[in-house]
Formats: sequence, C-alpha cells, structure tokens
Amino acid sequence: MSKVVRLNIIEQKLLSNPEVYHLLSGVIEKIREKEGNVPLILSKTFSYVEKHSKIRPEEVQSAISFLKGLGFKDETIVMIINICPKTVDELRILLDYEERYIEENTLKEVVEYMKNVCLK
Repeated sequence: MSKVVRLNIIEQKLLSNPEVYHLLSGVIEKIREKEGNVPLILSKTFSYVEKHSKIRPEEVQSAISFLKGLGFKDETIVMIINICPKTVDELRILLDYEERYIEENTLKEVVEYMKNVCLK
C-alpha cells in the first residue's frame, strides 16, 4: 500500500529537463537514504530527464541568463534549452510565445550559443 503525501504548492516555475534532472537527483538520493526504494513514477521521470537533457545542469543557469538577456520569455527559454536548436529554422519553430519580431542576427546568435553549450 502506498503512502499518501500532501504537499502545498509554494511556487510554480517552468523548468527545463536539466533543471528537473538536477532537482530530482537530490530528491531521489534523500528518498533512497530514508526509505531505500524510490517510487516508480519518480524513477521513470528521472530516467526521462536524464536521457533528454541536452545541456549539463551546471551550464543551464548561464544559458537562461543569456536567453533572458535577449528578452525571451520563460516558455521559450525552456523549449530552447530542451531542444537545443541547431539551425535558425529549428529555432523559429520555438518562438510561438514571443509576441515580437526577433532580428535574424539575434536568432543566429542564439543558435551559435546553443551549439557551444549543448551536448553533442
């Protein structure tokens, strides 16, 4: 029989796969120490974000800062980090939440930056 855990939501924030990976790795370690085994849903979620993280967790904050500095919305930033577009055309598809025109030079700058931080 599984335990019912009640949580209060304190804050809601969009997170990229590498950020979720970083957070869950700490949570899973604490659960293993305390209870020995990790709930299946948590384990599967961790496996997913581990497999689909395209930036090392320690580089995510600098990527977020770079993209915020260019004026991108949080939704767009998460999609860019999760997908790591390799071309301007791939990047354009992720700009649905942006309510402004973004210069071609800015798009090229984002693609070049992401090529440098994304895992191969």
